[in-house]
Amino acid sequence: MVEYKSVVLKFGGSVISDENAVYRVADLVKTLSEQYKIKAIVVSAMGKTTNYLDQLAHKVANKPDKRELDALLATGEMQSAALLSMRLNDIDVPAYSYNAQQFGILTDDNFGNATIQRILWTHVNTLKGIPVVAGFQGVDKFDNYTTLGREGSDISAVWVATVMTADFCWFFKDGGGIYDKNPNENPDARLFKELSYTKMLNIVHNKRGKGQVLHKRSIDYAKDFNKPLFVSGIDDPYVGTLIKARVHSKFH
Repeated sequence: MVEYKSVVLKFGGSVISDENAVYRVADLVKTLSEQYKIKAIVVSAMGKTTNYLDQLAHKVANKPDKRELDALLATGEMQSAALLSMRLNDIDVPAYSYNAQQFGILTDDNFGNATIQRILWTHVNTLKGIPVVAGFQGVDKFDNYTTLGREGSDISAVWVATVMTADFCWFFKDGGGIYDKNPNENPDARLFKELSYTKMLNIVHNKRGKGQVLHKRSIDYAKDFNKPLFVSGIDDPYVGTLIKARVHSKFH
């Protein structure tokens, strides 16, 4: 990806799963910071944190209020952002954690499945160091926390990459890039080297291979914003799938 110089990194919950994973992710960020201008990092909640919080809510309330449930679920990503920022600063990579309100991510008030409407430049212009942004969340016009739906941090990442004018958005996912078949079940599965937005949306629609590795709305936004995406794993980060407007080769 030598043609790209700036990037927004996105780490999924399965990648930043526990404290040991925070160390690995921070080390990778430091390495990548020597090769790219990292405009921001977007993180999901660690491991199964969102599921745990959702289950906890349903233990204390038969039917949790949607506003309060979003307020609770949004804390998972804030934990990830703060912990990763702590570790990055500990290894001399200046970083600051930001929640949706601090970053200026404005949404509608559809709790549980909100839509981002815009990101405030007045907030973006005040950011320090490498911003580590809590994904999956926004705030409505009354400053209530909202969530974007499960795997919504992918949506956050594309929006952040766009507003930060990054050349591309790099997703780190458990299992790596996009395959024509599920590689865990098919030893002959082939990794797509490149895909167009349209072909990626078709894979998601037909639920083939690793097609569910990205949220459909994140691909829709990437297509609308013409923002290239790269999907890989943390163990072999340079082997993955590039998703962009036009492609030239299909497989490795």
